[in-house]
Amino acid sequence: MFNTLDRLRWNHRVESRDRGAGESACRTPGPLELHARKITSQFGTIARSYGLTLWPKEEKWKYQHDFEVMLAHEDLDSIRLELLAQDNSVLFEFKIHFSCQTATCRRAEINSGVELPVIQRETVANHRIVLQHHRKIEAYRHLLKLNWGPVETFQKRPGDTFASDHASKITGGRQQANFHVASEVRQCLTVTQTGNGPYAFAEGMERGRKGVYLHLRFAPPGFRFRVGQQLTALLVQTTRGIQARAIRAN
Repeated sequence: MFNTLDRLRWNHRVESRDRGAGESACRTPGPLELHARKITSQFGTIARSYGLTLWPKEEKWKYQHDFEVMLAHEDLDSIRLELLAQDNSVLFEFKIHFSCQTATCRRAEINSGVELPVIQRETVANHRIVLQHHRKIEAYRHLLKLNWGPVETFQKRPGDTFASDHASKITGGRQQANFHVASEVRQCLTVTQTGNGPYAFAEGMERGRKGVYLHLRFAPPGFRFRVGQQLTALLVQTTRGIQARAIRAN
């Protein structure tokens, strides 16, 4: 059984900072601290890309600290960032799962640019961070810097869910993550170029996007690309340009 907690931006509670004054700037962070940093880093990158502020600069360390404490107590099942519409339904969700919290995974970590689903900023009315845990929190609540509490579950809008390649690569497999994006964010595409491999390129019919990268692993089994084909997909900004996810025939 999991319990759901959150930190709502509009209910943010400011607490005094009590880090040790003699903490060395050259201190080498441990595995759990690095793990927690990558959570806040991914959430922060996504938020900045959509013009959102998750936490005041002076309080980011408190979230990072609390995530590290929860990981140390093996109490985290998942943490998610939700972007909400005016009716509090979930337009966008980025959810990190913890399958091997105690650093038992041995895969090498790889630097990889973040994936950012293309959505219209004006559709986002609010946002929140929500976590699920294994009900151990009362044993270590006194160690936490933030006042985590129960939260209402908001309905996700119908849409598509796909895995984040980035989260797994940068953590050596210790974090798995996925996006959920509402169906109304899908865009229409026309295939403009195909190759001998499993990839192709398309252009957006609505916003004139060109060179959208398509790959068959993001399409249904048995799918094939052909020039002139009409598709719908979720678009994702990557360091290599715009790519399509959750590809379907139109």
